[in-house]
Amino acid sequence: MLKRIIYPFLLMGSVSMLSCSNNMESVNEESQTSNQVRKDLSVEDFKNKISEKTIVLDVRRAVEFQAGHLENAINIDFFSSNFVAEVSKLDNSKKLLIYCASGGRSSGAMNKLADSGFSEMYNMLGGFGAWRKANFDYVK
Repeated sequence: MLKRIIYPFLLMGSVSMLSCSNNMESVNEESQTSNQVRKDLSVEDFKNKISEKTIVLDVRRAVEFQAGHLENAINIDFFSSNFVAEVSKLDNSKKLLIYCASGGRSSGAMNKLADSGFSEMYNMLGGFGAWRKANFDYVK
């Protein structure tokens, strides 16, 4: 009688453990096979990455952008309801260089854009404040 009660619970527990381990393996495989680069860069390394093969994305609010921004930067507000949709319209064959005021929103933007098709995304540590502090040129 006891076997009839315990056996189904043991069977369910074994099946449950097997299904969890299979899910973990597939997640690990996906992580290992992902070719996407998402990396934080110093302001100097960020500046050196800028080229014709990159898109410089400023994720600050329009008023912040108008007060000063990197040359040729595209402004798409991180807090806008259509942020991901707007960024998805950009050429995802290029590297995406993202910055904000201090690095918080741009880091969040990289996470939001993980499935946007960009194979390389870089966040500028310290943001526009670090850029100005390094005395690099910008549009006023």
